Amino acid sequence: MPSPDDIRFIIVVIPIALMVIGIWKPLYAAIGYMIFVYANATHYYPFFMPFKAELVFALVILVRIGLSYRNLKRLSYHGNAVNKYVYLFVACVALSFLYAWDYQVSWSYGVYHFLKTLVLYLMVVMTLEGRKDIKIFAWSFVLLFAYLAYEPTYGFLTGTGGDVQMYGTIYVSSVGPLSGHVALANNMNQMIPLAYFLTLGYRNIYKRAFIAIPLIIFMTALIGSGSRGGVMGFAFFGMVLVFFSKKRAVTATIIGVLLVILFLFSVNISSTASRIEKGQVWGRFTGLTHGIEMVKRGSIFGVGPGCFALARGRYFGHPMDAHNIYGQVIGELGIPGAIAWFFILRATFINLMKSKRLLRSMAMQRSFYYFLASGMQASLVVRLFVAMGSHGLYYFYWFIMPAMSAAIFFAVKRMADESPAESVPQEKAA
Repeated sequence: MPSPDDIRFIIVVIPIALMVIGIWKPLYAAIGYMIFVYANATHYYPFFMPFKAELVFALVILVRIGLSYRNLKRLSYHGNAVNKYVYLFVACVALSFLYAWDYQVSWSYGVYHFLKTLVLYLMVVMTLEGRKDIKIFAWSFVLLFAYLAYEPTYGFLTGTGGDVQMYGTIYVSSVGPLSGHVALANNMNQMIPLAYFLTLGYRNIYKRAFIAIPLIIFMTALIGSGSRGGVMGFAFFGMVLVFFSKKRAVTATIIGVLLVILFLFSVNISSTASRIEKGQVWGRFTGLTHGIEMVKRGSIFGVGPGCFALARGRYFGHPMDAHNIYGQVIGELGIPGAIAWFFILRATFINLMKSKRLLRSMAMQRSFYYFLASGMQASLVVRLFVAMGSHGLYYFYWFIMPAMSAAIFFAVKRMADESPAESVPQEKAA
């Protein structure tokens, strides 16, 4: 296996190449920006920092995308409830910032990260159109996380590095969104369902084996994370699969056997599961109760984006992050922000459910769209479950999923409008 350092150059070479291609096809520029920002290229290559590369790339790409009126038209919320609620959420973040306990803290830990996410959201909304674009972006999203998870996977398999804790050695990324063991586990739990369903979309056994590589990386990194929430999230994914299955009894039996095997033969999983305690689980819920209490004691607009730990320290004596996304959204953005976030998620699930309903009416249950929509549903459900023990409200995942759901719905609806259900042939899996 090549070491992470041996392949690090790709987080600069690939984004630059994609941004050049993006002159003709803006979607590739958006993907390049996503990789450059979230693979932390400026950290590993400080050469880009004096040039404010992330900001410059964002402005150049947005200008290029905005040259097309057709692209700009997609920013309209007419017919796209997701856009409407995202804009409402942006307004809530801005309003809450005005009531922030500390503007500098709010900017550094909340608003700045959300602006990067918002820029990427706008890029995705304006450039995703049709099956090819959606497929390219979906796999780019999966492969980005496969790259991010490669470092902890490499460390776990080779015994290189790792962070020694009193309960064992954990393996995480050195920097970035996977640099904490809880964050790593949560991200793997969100990506495993997506990669799993996309893998099912390939009938050829050799293609499926190759496409399953990211799935294997995600599962290995999850084991190496040593996160108790990670084990709980993975078990919950098994329950979600049973719900999605037509033959639930058979699926439940198979999943049960697989989980038993994993617990028996993986020391990491069994030892991690043994550390799950009722008190620790309940401790995560205090983030929710503290968030509600912040609104009661202060403003209905919250304590400000990124100010949860600051307010928690003053109110409750321990300046810790929420470790509960529901408590974070209520505490930081107050009642309006929590409502807006709820409606974003609601619109996302509605898009996915409507898309699958249309696909079933066209006998296209084996299509790429159907597998992707199912993977996104499962991913969101699992992530919402593990989010009871984690925060990350302004993380780009929460806004990429809604943008993709809208693109899928419009593409499927256009397909249904153009062709009567009875004349649409079953799309074969790859």
